[in-house]
Amino acid sequence: LAMGIPRVILFCLFGTTLCLTGSQALQCYSFEHTYFGPFDLRAMKLPIVSCPHECFEAILSLDTGYRAPVTLVQKGCWTGPPTGRMQSNQDALPPDYSVVRGCTTDMCNAHLMTHDALPNLSQAPDPPTLSGTECYACIGIHQNDCAIGRSRRVQCHQDQTSCFQGNGRMTVGNFSVPVYIRTCHRPSCTTMGTTSPWTTIDLQGSCCEGHLCNTESVIQPFNSASATTPPRALQVLALLLPILLLVRLSA
Repeated sequence: LAMGIPRVILFCLFGTTLCLTGSQALQCYSFEHTYFGPFDLRAMKLPIVSCPHECFEAILSLDTGYRAPVTLVQKGCWTGPPTGRMQSNQDALPPDYSVVRGCTTDMCNAHLMTHDALPNLSQAPDPPTLSGTECYACIGIHQNDCAIGRSRRVQCHQDQTSCFQGNGRMTVGNFSVPVYIRTCHRPSCTTMGTTSPWTTIDLQGSCCEGHLCNTESVIQPFNSASATTPPRALQVLALLLPILLLVRLSA
């Protein structure tokens, strides 16, 4: 009996140690913000939260294609499925980009910290030829951000001979903002934002032909992007292979 007591105590202590180790939370940076230009988080002291499984960071950016972006940045605890596929249409406009990253060590979600994590979504064609069409261009998260009086007049690139106006929503995890936009577009008017199990850029709108014709309200009811996509573009979309964009790294 005397020898049994220490054995019971040792078992309980060992069991407690296992329990504490198994339930030890991961320390992750927590942050979310909307930017309308370049950003740099490297000098910021970001809050830290406890996460049960993994850390997470993501960036979504939507651009007019004429140096006017809306960018969502989020860091925190991993939620949703462990893996998934990013779906996009390379023929769609306006240009957008999404990147999602998960990791499994303390404060490892500190890789996507600056605007350099994004490609150039306003890249001019080479050679820099113009289509001859002029459109209003604007983007914002409030309706007034795209009032005609606050919109720029831009000369459209190459094959962009139509003007576009629309609205939608950008979502990453539980962080979501509305978006309103005017810009140049191709005659096909293919409008499909990048989507994944963790992120969505959902857009709807309409195109028009003519000089500065995109002056209608950006909050009018539009057909869905799939309804305005012509059959040929739908066939291209069906053939596109989804892009695996989740990078699961250990820092």
